Amino acid sequence: MELRHLRAFVEVADQGHFGRAAAELRITQPALTQRIQALEREVGSTLLTRSSREVRLTPTGQALLPYARSLVQLEERALRELKDATAGTSGLIRIAYMPGNAVTQGKVIAEFRKQFPSVVVESSFGHSHVNIGRLAAGEVDAAFVALPITAPETVALRRIGPYELFLALSSGHELARLERVPVKALRGERFVLTPMHLNPAMIGALRTWLTSRTGARLNVVAEDPQELAIQAVGNSQETFALVSDGATQQSTLSSVTYRPLKPAPLVELAVAYLRDDPSHMLANLLTVADQVADSIRIDLPEDSEAIAPG
Repeated sequence: MELRHLRAFVEVADQGHFGRAAAELRITQPALTQRIQALEREVGSTLLTRSSREVRLTPTGQALLPYARSLVQLEERALRELKDATAGTSGLIRIAYMPGNAVTQGKVIAEFRKQFPSVVVESSFGHSHVNIGRLAAGEVDAAFVALPITAPETVALRRIGPYELFLALSSGHELARLERVPVKALRGERFVLTPMHLNPAMIGALRTWLTSRTGARLNVVAEDPQELAIQAVGNSQETFALVSDGATQQSTLSSVTYRPLKPAPLVELAVAYLRDDPSHMLANLLTVADQVADSIRIDLPEDSEAIAPG
């Protein structure tokens, strides 16, 4: 199979329209049609059905698409590295950050830049589930995520280490006077928690842990990302949130206080990447991540408990 035929097929599948696909590939529609027809002859089956309004994949087309996409992405990675080598540079790596635990993520990237100063790091930002999707789609080369997380078989995870979740509460609340807040003291209290869709596995495990430790059904009054949850806590003396250690260092709201919990819930940070990615830059990033993981010494409470699926 010719890669230009596979690329044409993938583009039509993504665009759902021959005209838009041809424009994206910068070829004429007749040329695009010829490429699709050549691929169909090689496969021995129709891949697309076309109407005046839309283009749909046949069952054969649906079966071929993930393989075609993988080959196209592999070609893109190879061409990108070859172009960088020809230009005499070390290349580009695209990394997606996640909210929370900014310290460890920052250490990994800072050390990577120190060891490989000629590599351009193109960074973006997203929650764990979003980062996994972008990685699987080939939009980034590596992504920081919180564990546990559900990921496709094509994605591998390199563990870095745990980080602690803290309780965000109103500075005027009586529990703010405690050095550590017993989780049992939060029984029946009003919570603003991270939306499930941002990392169903981890957030589901966290909710199960809270329910078990408080001994009661959770009273979730809202679902907001961490930064909005902190604002909600600042506006209400009867609302609580669980936030990462990075949030405790970045927040400037005087109306919000952060306290460790007893026992302390732990979430593990990891780097996600594609198993079949042969990039030397990715291998270097993973080596640096291992080095940082080995060098980090985190003083965690003795009663810490890892948030894991039940």
